[in-house]
Parts: sequence; C-alpha cells; structure tokens
Amino acid sequence: MTEPKPAAARAYLVESIPVGLEDLRSTPGVQYTEDVLVRLTRSAQSTIDLTAMYWALLPDPAGDDEKGFMDAQFEAMGAGHGRALYQALRDAAARGVTIRIVQSPGFSGKGQESDSLREEFPDRVSIRSVEMGKWYGGGGIMHQKIWSVDARHLYLGSANMDWKSISQVKEMGVAVEDCPELAADAGKYFDTWWTFSALEPASVEVFDPVARINRRVPPWSILVPLAQRAESPLAGTEYATSFNRENPLSLEVSGERGGMFLTGSPDEVRGSGRTWDGDGLVQTIDDARRSICVSVMDFGPISLFSRKGAGASPANQQDFIPDDTPVWWPALVDSLLSATLTRKVYVRLLVSKWAHTSGLIEPLLTALQKAADAGRADGFMRSGQLEIKQFIIPGWDSTAGSQRKFPGHTRVNHTKYVVTDRRINIGTSNMTWDYFAATAGSSFNDDHPTLVRTLQAVFDRDWASSYAWRLPV
Repeated sequence: MTEPKPAAARAYLVESIPVGLEDLRSTPGVQYTEDVLVRLTRSAQSTIDLTAMYWALLPDPAGDDEKGFMDAQFEAMGAGHGRALYQALRDAAARGVTIRIVQSPGFSGKGQESDSLREEFPDRVSIRSVEMGKWYGGGGIMHQKIWSVDARHLYLGSANMDWKSISQVKEMGVAVEDCPELAADAGKYFDTWWTFSALEPASVEVFDPVARINRRVPPWSILVPLAQRAESPLAGTEYATSFNRENPLSLEVSGERGGMFLTGSPDEVRGSGRTWDGDGLVQTIDDARRSICVSVMDFGPISLFSRKGAGASPANQQDFIPDDTPVWWPALVDSLLSATLTRKVYVRLLVSKWAHTSGLIEPLLTALQKAADAGRADGFMRSGQLEIKQFIIPGWDSTAGSQRKFPGHTRVNHTKYVVTDRRINIGTSNMTWDYFAATAGSSFNDDHPTLVRTLQAVFDRDWASSYAWRLPV
C-alpha cells in the first residue's frame, strides 16, 4: 500500500481588522485572526504550545478597559470571537490535547483565563510565568505571540490573547501550516522560554556600550566580562537552531522556493544560532534595493520605558545621566536614512497615533522627515524619498471616560512589520530599544515572492486609505 504523500507546506498572512474598517477586508491571500487561531486550535491532535502577554478572551464588564458596556454592545464589538477561541482551547484540552503556556504574570493582580483552563484540565494544561523585570531590573514582558500546533503548524504575530485584538485592534501575523521543519524550530524556541521561565531569576549590573548605560542582565550575558560570566543554562543543542539570517530554512511554499527563519530577543534568551530580533529588523532594511515599507505602533531611536540612570550604582552615577531621559538607539533610523540617502531607496513609514502614543514619537518622526528632506535637497546625495504617515483609526479618542464608545487600549494599528522589494519581517516588537533589549520578542523573516507581494499589497492598501494621514507640518 502506497504511503500518503505529506501535505505541502503553505504560508499566508493573518490579519485583524477592527470593526468599522470593513473596507480594508479586500486583500487576496490574507486570512483573519478570528478564523485562523480557532481553526488551528480545533485541528490540534496532540499539542499546542503558545506564548502570551496576558489573557482577555472573554469580555469583562467589571474590568477597567471594558466597564460600562452591556452584553449587546460586547457582541456588536466582536467579543464573540474571543469566546470562540477560548472555547476551542477548552475543547482541545477536553479531547486530550496537551497545552503548554509561557506568559507574563498579568497586570490586574487577579487570576487569568489561562489559570481557569489549568484548573479545569490540570492534567492537560501547564503554565509557566516569566517575570522579565526580575532578570532585567525593571521593564520587560513576555511580548511575543507564537503558537506551535502538533509540531506541524505555526502562527506568529502581533495579536494578544484578547478578544479586542481580534475585533477592535489592527494586527498582522503569519501562519505556516504543514511545515514540521519550521514548527520544530519554533518548538526549540518555545522550549528555550519554557526552561528560562522555570529558572530562579538572577541578574548582574553591567555597562552596555551600545546604550551607554549600566543595566541589569542575566549572569550569562555576553555583556558580562568573560571572567565573571556564568555558563548559560540555555546553551544546549536542544535550544540551538541552524536557521538564521545567514542560513534560512529553504522551503517550497505554493510552488515557490524561498527561505525563512525566526528571530529572538532579548539576546540572552534566543538560543545558539538564532538571529537577534533587532539584527533581523535592521538587516531586512539594509537588504532592500528599491523600497522599504514599515508599519508599526511605536517607532523611534529611543527607549520608551527604560531610562538612563535607572540601573547605575552610586559609585559610577556621575558617568551617566541621572534623570528620566530615554536611551538613545540610532540603529534603526541610521539604517533607514542610509537606505534613502545613499541607495535611492523609497522609504515609507506608517506609524500609529492613538490614545497612548508617547509625546516623544511625533517630534522624532518629524526630525527623521527633515533629515531625509535635507539629504534629498543636497545635489551630492544619491537620495531617494522618505515619507511618513500616521495611521489613525476612528474612535481612537473615544476609549476613555464615562462617555466612551470603545474599550480602553483599542482602536489602534498594533502591527509590527517591514516589507521591502526583497523580503518581509513580521514581528511582535515595537520599534524602540526596550523591546529588543529586555522584552521577549520574535519575528518571522521570509523572501517567498507571494508573501512579499501580499504584504506589500496590505501596506499599499493602508497607505492609500482614509485612515493614513501626513505628519503635521
């Protein structure tokens, strides 16, 4: 009897479109978060491994972000999609699927929905919480969102385990099905975090020559002098990968041959051989020849949460700025300016504006625009063009107060991706220093032509939409 031929690998983009923006549901080749995650969960036969920042799949009328809304309003806003995913996870555990979860401890001080899953199915659901602040001296969270199902299927994207991430926030991710090679690599990365989250937190204070600050890192960090450096508990081959920027996984998808790999951050928890997430982002930009398009919530050559002086000891405090100024991180802006000023690359940035946008971001974007314009005006520069728009979702300013129309922390473009004429980088990290130094993040990197064209079509659609606005002059 002939063995059945293994299913061919397939990859596609996964998007969340907020209620009210149905005019954006028009791009061929894109599927939707509410459908994909439920379908993958329902298809699971043995295992689901996932990482999560927090859980809010079920509406919470008593919660700060959702207080005051009635059942009918929750339904109109799309809360049913979260309930469907939560029920799919319950059903998976009930039929014997083993579910492992690595998550942040949560922000409300009360139990999370994942805890309820574990209480209902203690033999099937295992949870480990990772407290990044205890390792990195303050900030840092589990911010990556990766699913591995049956060691065959993968999802990576910006969507949180929150009904609002499905129906009130704009998200971008990617799913790869019937690809055991990439799923196994994602499994190694998950196991790295599974092990890390079980360790007793420990850190040492070191000087970071890039950030020009003293900060706390795990004792095996490369920033620790070799004589004092501890052996990494994550150095084993079970956490190592051979797929990276220099050696991507070569794979045929939908009849096209291309390469893909997953990155990781922070540096101390990525495993041997895995490209650091910050390098993956910058290298995507540096590789471009004609065009670079960036869509992200937060963007800037700074830190938004980590501050100079925060980790400095009294003995060396005079060497640092002992105030609340951000860390300067020019790598991303330098890469974009180099592309447009020296290689004539057409650069477009689509950065979110919403209720929680930092006051630093718009002035920094304006400065970037002026720098690019100045270079373009210089006849000696081989200058291309750099343009910046803000993506503004209607209702962004109606998410707080007694008269609000939408839940808090919604009505925002939460995507984190880059698409160039040559490749894509779909990530889980906002584009500021903090997310790559002390926060759990990852990205999917790929050069299959169909995925590149499809993500470019998504960006072009958003750029031309009525929700994209030029920066104020």
